[in-house]
Amino acid sequence: MSCPKTKLISAYLDKEMGLREKTAFETHVQGCTKCSYRLEEARSLKAAFAKTESHPAPYGFATRVMARTAALEKRKLPWFVPLFIRFAETAALIIVIFVGIIAGKVMTNGSATEQTNIASSLSLDLFAATPPGSLGGAYIAVTEAGNEK
Repeated sequence: MSCPKTKLISAYLDKEMGLREKTAFETHVQGCTKCSYRLEEARSLKAAFAKTESHPAPYGFATRVMARTAALEKRKLPWFVPLFIRFAETAALIIVIFVGIIAGKVMTNGSATEQTNIASSLSLDLFAATPPGSLGGAYIAVTEAGNEK
């Protein structure tokens, strides 16, 4: 478990804390091994970045970035487009359901006898718990023979 004060390390290193906060954090770091370890880790990372070379941005870079950002802002959809898309998705789903119901009635010609035939053909009663002639089937037949009335 980490210490909740570790998120103050960046503000401490960047000298963004007031005198009171800084003193309280330094006192905390002296007693907290996790914060002291993280602080030393952050200091070494900051020193490593300080040693790297800095390269200037190409000419016009900021202008190009701002122009692309403005172009993306212009391409945003109006507020009602997502609402219309959700409405269209819902309508398509309802249409598919009704087409399925109508197709089912057409396929069965609406007769009750054919519907029962379809229901019985889709039933899992067709599959036996144990295949006939198997060892399991023979065991169940022997054990159930005494339970018959």
